[in-house]
Formats: sequence, structure tokens, C-alpha cells
Amino acid sequence: MRFPAVLSVIVSMLLMFVGTPVVAESPYMGGEVSLTKAPNGAVIREEVVKTGERILYLEPTIEKLAEGIWCIGGYSLANTTVIEAADGLIVYDTGDTKEEAEHIREAIRKISDKPVKVIIYSHSHYAMGAGALVDNPEDVLIIGHPKLNETVENNLKGGGSPSAIPEVGPLMTSRVLIQFNNFLPTEGPDAAITGKLELGKPIAFLPANKTVEDGETLDVLGIKIQFFTKYTTDDYNLTVYVPEKGLVMNNFFWPGTPNIYTLRGGVYRDPLIWRDGLKVIRDLQPKILSNTHTRAIVGKDEVMKRLTGYMDQLTLTYDQTLRGILAGMGPDELRHAIYIPEHMQQIPENAQSYGETIHFPEAIYQYVIGWFDWDVTKLFKIAPKDEALRMVELMGGKDNVIKAAQTALDKKEYAWGAQIIQYVYRLEPEDREVRNLKAELLRQMAYRTTGSIARAFLMTEALALEGKVSYPKLIPPSAGTLAGSPETFVNFFRVRIDPKKSENTDKVLEFVFTDKGNHAVALHVRRGIAEYIPVPADYFRKSDYVLKMDSETWAGLYLSAISLADAVDAGQVRLTGTKSDVVNIFDMFDKFRPTKNFMVPPLED
Repeated sequence: MRFPAVLSVIVSMLLMFVGTPVVAESPYMGGEVSLTKAPNGAVIREEVVKTGERILYLEPTIEKLAEGIWCIGGYSLANTTVIEAADGLIVYDTGDTKEEAEHIREAIRKISDKPVKVIIYSHSHYAMGAGALVDNPEDVLIIGHPKLNETVENNLKGGGSPSAIPEVGPLMTSRVLIQFNNFLPTEGPDAAITGKLELGKPIAFLPANKTVEDGETLDVLGIKIQFFTKYTTDDYNLTVYVPEKGLVMNNFFWPGTPNIYTLRGGVYRDPLIWRDGLKVIRDLQPKILSNTHTRAIVGKDEVMKRLTGYMDQLTLTYDQTLRGILAGMGPDELRHAIYIPEHMQQIPENAQSYGETIHFPEAIYQYVIGWFDWDVTKLFKIAPKDEALRMVELMGGKDNVIKAAQTALDKKEYAWGAQIIQYVYRLEPEDREVRNLKAELLRQMAYRTTGSIARAFLMTEALALEGKVSYPKLIPPSAGTLAGSPETFVNFFRVRIDPKKSENTDKVLEFVFTDKGNHAVALHVRRGIAEYIPVPADYFRKSDYVLKMDSETWAGLYLSAISLADAVDAGQVRLTGTKSDVVNIFDMFDKFRPTKNFMVPPLED
């Protein structure tokens, strides 16, 4: 994202669902909301615009924080902090692409003509531009968390967006692209309110050549710097303290309430780790707080006020969720039960601008308790489509449900309207009247939310329902990624086995990759499952069939771009065993069919 000016004009402020919910006060159930337009024409809550400039650099900006310290913002999703030493510059964060870093380098030249001698990574994101900031990487000290290089490498070669379970990466990639507005227009009332995620842009990552431990202190270009790694998320944060400047650089203090859960999904984000990372910063009592995403704060009193208020809202969300659990509340009740005191709402960085507090308690509950919420009527719920069929009949038929949903739209009770129209949509997802009504209900909620994530999901589905965009359920890794690590994706292929088709099969298929030194792996298709065999030579039984191919051919087979039968006929796969038998087994695995993998079915013309 080159210049996310929109990134935040737009992100912002407080939508608080506090205490026992009063339905009329909800902006999704008739509550009064002041709407306005962003510079790109996007219809949004008025407070979003008002808050954005307080917590974000909306345009390319160079802000001098103190003598020898600058913050560069507005060129990337992440800010860059620059410290001037006698013999060169120390840079904290480098942008997410080579192009972003090139713009950051131009900004650095306006600060000083000294070379960048030291680069420090805040975490595994925004480490992708370092090579564009320096002329000779061999002359640069690059400091990172001990897990930094490994994490970046895994992210670059993975099968999709990072996930707790990598096999579902293709689904996570789709959700990430929705969250970051990739299917929304750039202008007009339905436009994105933050920058889009740009994939495939050249990067200039330089691995860390110096990793640091928690509490370690280094002399860096004559400046004493201390590093903290103990409290970290799955991105492996590195907090940096410069005592002589009273400066802390970090990725814990954000422009929006800590995003304990993100709608795209992912690894559980432990609020206690985030809170304790903030405590480390607080206990250092910095005079200057420079942050990866939000505007820098200068002045010890102001830093402490904002930092403490931010940390306390995170603590409150977590502790009050546990309090609610102990009171017997389930997830549906918890999401409406978090009361946030007024003084916390006054902290600008506590804005509900990215994730929203209403979505956090349920994630904590699921992690602590699991899905069962004490409601025993859910133990054997009927299937969603069957429920829809019965509910529509109970409400007097399709026409009655549509009429009720339209009435809810007219009364601005958008959340209720969306809930009931979903029953008819489950039964008739191609009905244009139903789709359009559901789309308008979602659109009106999108206009009223303060959170950029919720808006992106609501608006993307609204546009898809209207046939204006389509978004895939699965976005597979590229052929190049597949070919780079074919054994990884033989392993992932196992989850595509159809147990009905394979319940009477017991055969071992060995894959030999001729362009990888004849490296061999295997799948044992065994009566409903496929076991991955990393070393076939060590397995307790011999392979029944051997398929020799290069990794590029495997990529085509994995993506269903070519059939195994055609690949054998073309000489791309050399086969040991009967062709028809192997093809039959291979057909027991699901094919990737992009045109059929849509979350919202495309409209037929």
C-alpha cells in the first residue's frame, strides 16, 4: 500500500456496546448515527473522520520527535522511526514492499545525508523493504527477534495466509483479502476506507544478522539500546528502548483497541501477552513513544496517560469477559456485556477503528471453554438449511419473511432484518429480490460501523450479493510456491481425500520429484484417510505405485490445472503401476474448481 491516505482518514472511533444492551441505542437497530463521506466518497460514521487525524498519519509525513529522532508515516501501513547517530542512521521498520521502502528512503534523505547503518525490525511484518534502504547490505547491522528470520521464511513459502493450521491457508488468504478491502471499489459510497493489500509486489527483505534476547543491551553506533522479546505475539514483536533519548519503539500500542480477535481468523491472541508487553513499556516510563502503526506521542505525562488507558481497556475486556463467564454467560450474551468507562473511551487510541470490542469476548470464550455455551438445545441442532426451511414455514412462508425483513430495513433495524432474511437466503441463494434486500441490510450496517474490518466483510458480501463483485472461497498458493516445496503440498493434499470414495482402498502412492534430487514422499490412502509418509524407504510397507515427475508438474496436478491421465499420456509423469488404478485413486481427492468455490454464489445472467 503506497500512500494509504485513505487508510485512515478513516479509521476510527468509539462504538461501544456497553453493559446490558439497549436495542434502540444500537446503530444497527435504529440508533441515531451521523453519517458523512470520506474524501473518496465512502459513506462512514462522522466520528471516524474526526478521530483519524488524531491517531494516524493520513498523508506522507516526517515528524521530528526530538533532537535526532524522527517518525516517518503515511508511506506504508507501518511507520518508520529514524535515529541519527554520529556515524549513520538507525531505522526501525522498513515498509512492506520494495516500493514503499523507496519512498521511505526519499523521506530519510530529507532528514539526513548520513547512510542507514542499522536496521531494527519491530516484527515479521514491515521487514520487506530493508534492501531498498541501503546500498550495501554487507555493511548494515540488521537486528531482529530470534524468531524473525524463521517466521518471515515460513510466511513467504506457505500455502496461503499464515494460519494456526497451514492446510487451511487458501481459505485464510481469501478472508485476509476481504478484510483488507481487495474486493471493494476505491471510490463511491461503498468504497474501501483503508488501503488495500497489494500482493505480488517486489520485496527487498534482508534477514536479521543479529538476533537479541530479552533484556539484552547493545552499543549501537555509540548509542545504548535495550531490547525486549519476552512478551510477543505470533509475529514476534521486538520492543526497543533508547534510555538516553527516553524513547521506546514498539508494536504493542496501536491506533485502535487491541485487536484480540480478527474476523479473518487466526491464532488465538492472548490478551495477557499483549497487556504484559504494554506493561514493559509503561514501566520504562518513556518520554517518547514511537509506534509501528499509530502516531508518535511526545511528553512523559501524555505518554503515560494514553499508554495506561490503552492497557487498562485491554485488561478490562479480558477480565470482564472472564467475569461474565463465571456469571454463566455464553458468547451471545458476553458480546453485549462489556462496559467501558467513559475515561477509557476518551483515549483516542481506544477507538473501535480496526477490530471492535463486541467481537472479542466470544473469541476468549471459545479459547477457554470451547463452543458449548451451556445451551443444551444446541447439542443436536438440526442442519442450517433444515432450520431455515422450518423457520420460514413457521413465519408463514417466504413472502412473509421478505416483508418482515423489508419492514426492519425501513425501521433501520438492520441487524434483525439481516438475521431473518438469512433464512430465506439459505433456501434460495439465487433469488434476486432476497439477495438485494440482504445486500442493502448489510450495506447499511457497513456504513454505520466504525471498524474497518467489519465494514470490509459486510460491504464485500453486499456487493457480491448484487453481482457487482465475486470473491473466491479458496485462493490457492501460486504454482511457483507449490513447486518450491512439493513435499509440503503432498502433505497438505491428504486433507482433500473423500472418505466415501476411498473407504475400500488401501494403497501407498509414492511421489518422486526428479528436479529435487529424486526426493521421495508418499501418501498411504487407507480406507477413508490419507497418511503422509515423509520417508517412504522407512515406511513399514512398500509403495504400491510410484509417480515420478518434476515439481512444476506436481503444481499443475495439485491445482487441478492438468489431469493425472493427461500428464501420464504427455510423459510428464512416469508411472510404476497400472495407469487406470492410479488415476482412480487420484480421483478420490477433491479437485480444485475455482468457479465453484464462492462464498456467495455468483448471479446467473
